[in-house]
Amino acid sequence: MTANSASPFRSDSSRAQTTLAGLAIALVLLAAVTTTSVVLADRALADATGDPLEQRRAESAAETLVTDSPLTVSAGTVSAERVNETNASELASAVPALRGVDFRLVVDGDVVATRGDIDNSTGTSVSRGVGIRSTRSDQTTFAITNDSSGSLDGRTNQLRIDIDPANGTTVTTVTVGDRVVLHRPTGIEGVHVVNDSTHANPVVDVEAIGPAPAGQVTISATIFERRPTRVEVAVDA
Repeated sequence: MTANSASPFRSDSSRAQTTLAGLAIALVLLAAVTTTSVVLADRALADATGDPLEQRRAESAAETLVTDSPLTVSAGTVSAERVNETNASELASAVPALRGVDFRLVVDGDVVATRGDIDNSTGTSVSRGVGIRSTRSDQTTFAITNDSSGSLDGRTNQLRIDIDPANGTTVTTVTVGDRVVLHRPTGIEGVHVVNDSTHANPVVDVEAIGPAPAGQVTISATIFERRPTRVEVAVDA
């Protein structure tokens, strides 16, 4: 080998250094492209959803309001009475996501509570579908005969039964649907409160004995009515 002949090892080393340098440049370019893509994606998400903090707070508040809050009687069901009685201070105290922010709560299309300077053009809104439960009183009175009955219209979980038999009449058994709730061969009278397992349209039957059974029975209850609606909360963080 002559002195001026090129060394194959030196050529391979040069090519390796060139390849490594090219790889480093490619990695730098890839990192720059990736970073730019992430930033653009974040900006696009922010443009689509608004303030991410507001969005998270609104989502959290909406979930709590319809599952475990001063408004609910059970998960997914709010009470019309509780909705009417609540206020912004009570809600902020019970729902962590509403603390320290302006918010507006709308239930069944009505503004229930507001805090701060928030209107339809500010904040981030989230809504949830729920059932809203309201209550009313129902009562009926029927005459006692050998086999008499009365019913209420609606769903309840407790009945108040007031039995007032005439002289010579003995009420022995009271049933709700197919379930015996009161039984006494020597006679039943006065006011009795019985549970009804939230049955709809409960029917109360009375069995009485006597030469000519007479008197009256009055049944009363709190009736629960449930219908679908929406709960919407807007948060301005």
